[in-house]
Amino acid sequence: MNDGNKLHPPSAFEPQLTDEVLRYFATPMLEIYHDVHEVLNSENDDNYTRGTTIFGRTYEQFKKLIASDDCPVKVHLKDGTFRFVFQVGYAQIGFCKGSSTDPKSLKLRKYTPTNYDLFQFDDNQPVIWKFILNEPKTDEDEAFVEFVGFNLATVPVAYWRSNDNLDGNKLHLVDPITPESVELNAPFIEDPDEDDLLDEDLNTKFK
Repeated sequence: MNDGNKLHPPSAFEPQLTDEVLRYFATPMLEIYHDVHEVLNSENDDNYTRGTTIFGRTYEQFKKLIASDDCPVKVHLKDGTFRFVFQVGYAQIGFCKGSSTDPKSLKLRKYTPTNYDLFQFDDNQPVIWKFILNEPKTDEDEAFVEFVGFNLATVPVAYWRSNDNLDGNKLHLVDPITPESVELNAPFIEDPDEDDLLDEDLNTKFK
């Protein structure tokens, strides 16, 4: 999966990204996925109708989760458009459908904070964080959510997976590290063109 790169738990880079916090967002993603596939199973439904519904429901649910008093940590909504970016500590986070084994398909470059180019980061420093919904590839597989931190080269360096029955997470992770402290202001994120986002997020990522 990671081409030999060492993967660390997300909390190694941002201490607030604990299992409790990650499950707070990942669990509703999976619930929405299962609910949509249970309801939208007529002959008039396909990957597009299900995908757009999953995206729309996740988008609305995440906004509610961020505003809720039940959230384990303080969360800031940075971009409420369909690009949707929120922040926990210093981590800028989004969501999509796909797989961390194919980062190019996630169009991560579009989400790289522009002011990170002003700083020197080593290859082990994550700058893009994503909750990624992985759909089953066979009838025996289960849907699961990855939470992945990508470096500037869009290579995974931090990794967490929701499904405890899958042991790949344990196989890839190494002992937690203590990264050097880096003081940064919240990265500036430009508002994208909404039509482009509708096409990309609704028609491509969740198709």
